[in-house]
Amino acid sequence: MLFPEKHIHPGNFRPRAVLLPLCLLVPALLFSQPLLRKALFLGNSYTYANNLPGLVASLARASGDSLFSVSHSPGSYTLGWRPTAHVADTISLALVSQPGWNFVILQEQSQVPAIGRLRDSCMYPASRILYDSVKSANPCSRVLFYLTWGRRFGGIQCFLPNYCSPDFADFNQMQDSVTRAYKSIADSLAAWIAPVGESWRLVINGTGMVLHDVDDSHPNLKGSYLGACVFYDVMFGKPSAGNTFSAGLTPDTAALLQHAADSVTFGYAAHWNLNNDVPVAEFVPTISTDTLYTNNLSTGAGNWSWDFGDGSTSTLFEPVHIYSSTGAYSIKLRACNGCFCDSATRHVSICTAGVVRAIGGNQPVRMIGPDDSGNILFLNYPGNGTLYLYSAGGEWLDTCPVSSGKTKTAAICNGLLLWKLAGSDHKEVAGGKTMR
Repeated sequence: MLFPEKHIHPGNFRPRAVLLPLCLLVPALLFSQPLLRKALFLGNSYTYANNLPGLVASLARASGDSLFSVSHSPGSYTLGWRPTAHVADTISLALVSQPGWNFVILQEQSQVPAIGRLRDSCMYPASRILYDSVKSANPCSRVLFYLTWGRRFGGIQCFLPNYCSPDFADFNQMQDSVTRAYKSIADSLAAWIAPVGESWRLVINGTGMVLHDVDDSHPNLKGSYLGACVFYDVMFGKPSAGNTFSAGLTPDTAALLQHAADSVTFGYAAHWNLNNDVPVAEFVPTISTDTLYTNNLSTGAGNWSWDFGDGSTSTLFEPVHIYSSTGAYSIKLRACNGCFCDSATRHVSICTAGVVRAIGGNQPVRMIGPDDSGNILFLNYPGNGTLYLYSAGGEWLDTCPVSSGKTKTAAICNGLLLWKLAGSDHKEVAGGKTMR
């Protein structure tokens, strides 16, 4: 543990000053394939200082990844205060309209988020306009807010004489205000946040390390390096810890800053809305003799692609599949929305193929029918229950009540039918396939 324990204050986000084991934070990402990201930075001197995009690119390169970035960061620029506003800047808008950005980073002038009148009248409206412009040009681009930091000693912050903040007691009090502003607008747009300022808070409060430059506002190299680690974490989904690029800092300092970035970014990923636009693929397979039934638990997806491991596939939401041979199979589901996908794999074993058996019984239960009138009779099952009918492709056709081993269906069609019989206790009795 590099930092003493702290607490989250009611009403404000403050990261717990404890570093979480990386094996718990991002286990699936530690061995990811090399990635390419394209990012547009719209900011001001906080982005320009120490070449923040260049530092991120160097971290990516040291990890085998690649960052292509363009930065438009004139000094003192804001998102919405005209005439120095990205929302009205022809260069900014032209860059936004270019195709292919994975991320468009929005950084407000450092005082504006802490000044209520400017935050509400300039920062928030401009952020919404820029967000809409990004999504109009590139629907799959992610808007990423660059959550900056408070002044080293707090104080009154005046953008203009008539636009001033409260008198902040210290860095932490100003950081609370800055964080709330970015969090509020990002949440309203379901946009991502790069929590640079909160990573600063963790390091400053935990170690006393100075991250501000001599003006107590801009970042020194340590501050920019910490910010770059946060951006690498967010944009590539991989931890900075262990990265060999140190920007000339001592190995111990670089390692401390890397771990701080990872702790705040991955330890509170949901708080920063990270991956909130990515579907989650999840399903539960159930096997009855040679038949696979799928329970699709995926979220945030509208398209599904199944691979049953025997050369067969399906695009149904919950397909039913019959295996022709015994063996072990890997079932893969790829769930997608309009921009992003996620995959899940489960493994099953087929021990019986081509035979219909009653579960827990001595005699096989067989289905006879349906005949031309839809009548169905079960051999060796005189009880009550429910019959579920599916097409050969696994699409649901009908659900029929069974009484004394008999039922009737309106799903009268020629070809292969898949069926499952459940007893009156809703437990599966038998299942299989029949040809009509």
